[in-house]
Amino acid sequence: MSTLRKAMVLSALLLSTMVQAEDKIIIGQSVELSGQATGKENTIGAQLYFKSVNAQGGVNGKLIQLITYDDKRDPAKTKDNTLKLINEHHAIALFGYRSTPTVEAVLPLLEKYHIPLIAPFSGAQSLHQPMRPYLFNLRASYHEEAAKMVTSLLMLKMDKIAIFHQDDTFGKDGLDGFIHELSAHQIKPAVVAAYSRKELNVSPAVKAIAASAPQAIMMACTPAACIDFIKQYRRTGQRPQFVMLSNVNSESFTQSLGADGRGVGIMQVMPYPNDIGIGVARELQKAMKAEKEPVPVTYAVLEGFVAAKLLTEGLRKAGTNPTSQKLMAALESFHHLDLGGIPVSYGNNDRDGSHFTELTIVGKQGNLLR
Repeated sequence: MSTLRKAMVLSALLLSTMVQAEDKIIIGQSVELSGQATGKENTIGAQLYFKSVNAQGGVNGKLIQLITYDDKRDPAKTKDNTLKLINEHHAIALFGYRSTPTVEAVLPLLEKYHIPLIAPFSGAQSLHQPMRPYLFNLRASYHEEAAKMVTSLLMLKMDKIAIFHQDDTFGKDGLDGFIHELSAHQIKPAVVAAYSRKELNVSPAVKAIAASAPQAIMMACTPAACIDFIKQYRRTGQRPQFVMLSNVNSESFTQSLGADGRGVGIMQVMPYPNDIGIGVARELQKAMKAEKEPVPVTYAVLEGFVAAKLLTEGLRKAGTNPTSQKLMAALESFHHLDLGGIPVSYGNNDRDGSHFTELTIVGKQGNLLR
């Protein structure tokens, strides 16, 4: 092949690549896919929504492409993935990161590269206060979940309450929320017990809490540790009310608990996904019907779906040539945006998003009851 011919072919390939890139909006995600099921379900829900949007021509003539890397819930891996998404894939936004330590790890990168992270699947107070200009929360904070927990327990006349938490930034954030809300009602925890995130040995905590025989146990733990704790605690013969934060939400979590899960309370930051009276739940059901493989109808899937809808609405308003800055300006303009039954608000000094919380109970078949 002649030098001229090679140059012509190379130019054609470059032009083709540029056209393909111009026809897509690249969004980056780093999340745990190889371990706990919740991150996978969040991503399934997001992809469902993006797929339905792309099937209708995308946003302003461009298709949304979500590039997802597995970070195994390792903050160092999350940072590496984020740099790759920004520098190699040229993502205009980051989306749907999960786990408090991993989100906190990339906060400096958001400011360095002036790129927004939209709808992290964490309710940590550190992501709400102080306000992070490049971080657009969707879900309510863990402190708001804690407030709902405490009021719900007090309505059941339970005031002898123990606390079980993971010994890291996520667990300590939950602990702070629990103690703050209990103190607001002049209640001191019966006992506070922690476990190491690295070792995942919950046995000492089981023993310490069982010694106080509480009426209820408020829990800030990862799914695996929560499951182990509940199963071990059931063997003590005590039957306290277990109540935990929304981070454990997944179909596999309730299935893994089996018979030990009956009566366990789980906080929610999304409405009931099977409630067809809610607009976005109907949208989810419709998107699921178009899939060849069955999709689990869970709160985690719905949260990913709603998060993708939020991002899409921002892209729609950002115009035909969206940039990170245009997307942020679009999101900031959303005052009382209705995402189909879920109101979301932002502003120059507001990145909180939604404040929805609800307590659900695991039924005898492993299903969640409101």
